[in-house]
Amino acid sequence: MLRLALVLALVAGIAALVVNFVVTKPAIEAQTAKLGETEQQLTTATQAKTKAEGEAKVAKATTEKATKELTETKTSLETASSEATMQKVRADKLNTDLDKTTKARNEAQQELARWAALNVKPEQIVQLKNDLRDASDARAALADEKKIFIRNIDNLQARLDRYEGDKERAVEMPNLKGSVVAVDAKWDFVLLDVGQNQGAKAGGIVMVRRGDKLVGKARIVSVEPDRSFANLLPAWKQGDVAVAAGDKVIY
Repeated sequence: MLRLALVLALVAGIAALVVNFVVTKPAIEAQTAKLGETEQQLTTATQAKTKAEGEAKVAKATTEKATKELTETKTSLETASSEATMQKVRADKLNTDLDKTTKARNEAQQELARWAALNVKPEQIVQLKNDLRDASDARAALADEKKIFIRNIDNLQARLDRYEGDKERAVEMPNLKGSVVAVDAKWDFVLLDVGQNQGAKAGGIVMVRRGDKLVGKARIVSVEPDRSFANLLPAWKQGDVAVAAGDKVIY
């Protein structure tokens, strides 16, 4: 009985091994095959990744190179544009200078033609210009001397008037207006702020007013460019009202 039990147990164990072998082996083989496929896919993916990374590096290098070349091209273009602008400015200046030179040459040729028509040589032209300048200088000097002579004559006439007394002499000084700057009460002498440049003349007589009131008259005895000196006329004194600085004078 015991032996039978052992045999049955042994048979059952063998059956279990057979079942396990029959069922488990295919599963293991299937898992092994699947694992092989997974490893193949992983290898393929790894290779694809490596290839993609290589292509990305190449693309990046290509992009950087293209960007650098574009920057260099842009810089070259800007430099060329700047040089072109400078060349245009130079060309415009040369054209302007050429126009000025051409105009000056034409004017010089016209001037020479006019002198040639008069049968005057270039060296004679220089001498004529020098003579004209000398004549202009002499004329200006004579004009200055004339002014001095006229001033001296006016002063002499004023001195003569003082010797003749208070006799009024008609000297035209139209639109003359000014003011009394200072007064010498002792000698009845006044300083006026008008002179030759304003139309004052030696011997001329001006009225001295304070507001609407006449306070006296004065005869101009000496004239300078922007001031003059005058003697108060005794016959025109207004009692105790004395001429003072700030009074207005008119012709």
